[in-house]
Amino acid sequence: MTLYCNPQWQTVLESRQLLTFEQIWNSPVEWIDEPNRNRGGWSGVGRIHFEKDGKFITVYIKKQQNHISRSLRHPLTGEPTFAKEFRCLHYLTQHGIQTPEVIFFAQCKKVDGQQAILITENLEGFSALDQMDAHALPVKQQRTLIASVAKAVRQMHDAGVQHRALYTKHIFVKQQAQDYAVALIDFEKSRKMLLPRLQAISDLITLNYRTQGWNASHRLYFFKTYYAFQRLSARYKTLARWIARKTLKKQHQWKFEL
Repeated sequence: MTLYCNPQWQTVLESRQLLTFEQIWNSPVEWIDEPNRNRGGWSGVGRIHFEKDGKFITVYIKKQQNHISRSLRHPLTGEPTFAKEFRCLHYLTQHGIQTPEVIFFAQCKKVDGQQAILITENLEGFSALDQMDAHALPVKQQRTLIASVAKAVRQMHDAGVQHRALYTKHIFVKQQAQDYAVALIDFEKSRKMLLPRLQAISDLITLNYRTQGWNASHRLYFFKTYYAFQRLSARYKTLARWIARKTLKKQHQWKFEL
């Protein structure tokens, strides 16, 4: 069994009898959504509330069974996707990228398959990007928001991580005095990049077609901030047009699938 418990949370978890894998696994969870049933198993997210240091804090408990991914490290039996997410969250935190704080992680093999648990703290004061209407903000604030998101995505890519599900619901923002804090979530599908330039563009295409509330000016400003250019060269203008074409194709496929 692999187990990690955040020392700052150990006393709180122990008081709720949620300190061991079995205790947490057998504890009932009110699912936020119906658990996903694919990859040969299931995976779900629940939410509970704790009192810590005199404050009420929301935490998210993820449980999964036989919901695995295969890799060069685990080519045959695979491993729980939460194991990949746990490692990625730890790695990104070390590189100064804001993500949900990990409270607990454990995985084990049972007779009926592989099980995993991942508990993370709520991003207090943050809102998902897909819940924000950029057009309702003053123009200067719109640009500040878009620039903050672009810099966070670029920082993730510079750390060598491809998200592979870079949707606006996985980008959380919180307004600060001068800019926005940005936190990224849901790294189950993430991977280290072997071809950084190409794989990073795949993330940009995904985000571009998911930001349906952004206009052409928003998208251009994001692109220029991501690449840290005041003006785009002919090469990057070509790249921007190519991303736009790929976005239109994806939007058509997405609407068709709906």
